[in-house]
Amino acid sequence: MKRLMRLFLVICIIAALSSCKKGDLLDPKINTDLNEETVFSDSTRTMGFLFNIYNDMAFSFTYSRWNTASGTPGLSEACDESVHRLGGAQRWIKVALGACNAADGTPYLNEWTTSYKNIRKVNLYFKKVGGTPLSEGLKQQSKAEARFLRAWYYSILLRNFGGVPIVRDTVYDIADKVDGTRNSYEECVDYIVKECDTAAADLPLSYDALNYGRITKGACLALKSRVLLAAASPLFNGGNYGTTDAEKKVVGYLNADPSRWAKAVKAAQDLIDLGVYSLYEDNTTAPGFGFSRVFLMRKNSEFILEKMDPANKTMDQAYGVPSTGSTTTNAVPTHNLASAFGMNNGKPTSDPTSGFNPLDPLKNRDPRFNWTFIINGTPWYTPRTGTKVPINTYYLAPLDGYGVNTYFTGYFFRKMLEDNTSWGGGPNTERCRGVIRYAEILLNYAEAINETGQTALAYPKLVEIRKRAGIIPGANNLYGLKPNMTMDEMRQVIMNERQVELAMEDHRFWDVRRWKTAPQNQNVTITGLKITKTGNNFTYEVLPIANTSQHVFFDRMYLFPIHQSQLGSNPNLIQNPGY
Repeated sequence: MKRLMRLFLVICIIAALSSCKKGDLLDPKINTDLNEETVFSDSTRTMGFLFNIYNDMAFSFTYSRWNTASGTPGLSEACDESVHRLGGAQRWIKVALGACNAADGTPYLNEWTTSYKNIRKVNLYFKKVGGTPLSEGLKQQSKAEARFLRAWYYSILLRNFGGVPIVRDTVYDIADKVDGTRNSYEECVDYIVKECDTAAADLPLSYDALNYGRITKGACLALKSRVLLAAASPLFNGGNYGTTDAEKKVVGYLNADPSRWAKAVKAAQDLIDLGVYSLYEDNTTAPGFGFSRVFLMRKNSEFILEKMDPANKTMDQAYGVPSTGSTTTNAVPTHNLASAFGMNNGKPTSDPTSGFNPLDPLKNRDPRFNWTFIINGTPWYTPRTGTKVPINTYYLAPLDGYGVNTYFTGYFFRKMLEDNTSWGGGPNTERCRGVIRYAEILLNYAEAINETGQTALAYPKLVEIRKRAGIIPGANNLYGLKPNMTMDEMRQVIMNERQVELAMEDHRFWDVRRWKTAPQNQNVTITGLKITKTGNNFTYEVLPIANTSQHVFFDRMYLFPIHQSQLGSNPNLIQNPGY
């Protein structure tokens, strides 16, 4: 990590260089003497060029996807997880209402341009690295890192748009005509998987402290798991979304093949079998405490791929509670998300034996509930007192209460935030973004193995996750899971487990699409929990939230459109269905 930080200044200097086309490298307006020759003739600058490709790795991560001066809305607001403070014609509103079109690229054009910009950087690195002063061993390893990063950016394109042009090792210059057609979804999946396998062969399982945060063999296998799970899912696995064969080929496989689930099982199992990763567990301090802390630790047993950041208050700035000194709370959780969490015995709130009391709905919930949300009475560090004080979210409570702002829901986000500091005061945290963590891989395995008909083999992975969550094991040690579930029953449990465990981690938006459940669970009213205080008593009411309370989903929104500027510059590209 220290070595990465030492290169920070170099990375900043060459950031502009690395995104330039050959024709403008020597533009006199660029205030630097760096060019391709000077960068790749120096080992430090060469590695700085590579690390610059790392910089955008988490650009599509939920809370920073549409990062602007007016706030940081993302895909959580565009689905049913969160509400942003800004309504009207904001980017997330367009997506939530299904109002995307090929002429308005604001919400998604960046995913196309940023990904291809970094793919070009990788191809330039491949072209130049052979003549650099790096050792042969470092050349081989760094090329594997770059190969993974190229696969990573292709996976972002695939998730957003379906099949896209694969440029392989070509370095396009500014005057070049780019006229390639879209590769099929299948070709893109095969390419990404092959790149991951190739990169994995030349990468270590781990690094020393000086190099922590670089791409590992595990990261390659984890990306492969994510891509193959999506490929096996209903939307892409013969979903036949589209009207012509040409459309259908770029948005999925033409035929449904159950064996694709077996490939997803193996990909997850290969990662698990490395024996390198484990859930970070601490139920001694408090039930589910490990689930909370993993997001605040720079290095832990669970992060497989992380976006390394210096000590920061990024999340505290985006989601901090007003009474703790936050000048602007950008987004808050929905009751829709909160209601997905079950009870501390692992049973869903709909189960009459769960102990759920609608007159006291915040009591005895899954421990992850209290680590994901700040609820009425949650203690938090407040700089005005230098101590923790309860956060009051009841109706019209000063600063933080439901109704104080039109978008307040009775909840604030706690996940990824440190309760011993705040945006208004206190220390920075070690926080970095866990882009892929081990819990996702366990859930990938459970989902895929269930779809092969081996439902019993899904149980151990869910038990592992629920045990770490601090859920009560019960007499049968199933942590609230119903014994002998059918495949359909287990599928619903896994869907819910992903919604709870991976909340706010850039999964829900994509999961409901690949499952093809979005027409049901995204055509929904977004709600909050109005808590009314009378004396020492509280009453609870679920109500719609003003900032686009009604979300709408149209079939065309399974994927984003390719912007018309791209279609105009390359007439060989076909548009996604419905646009």
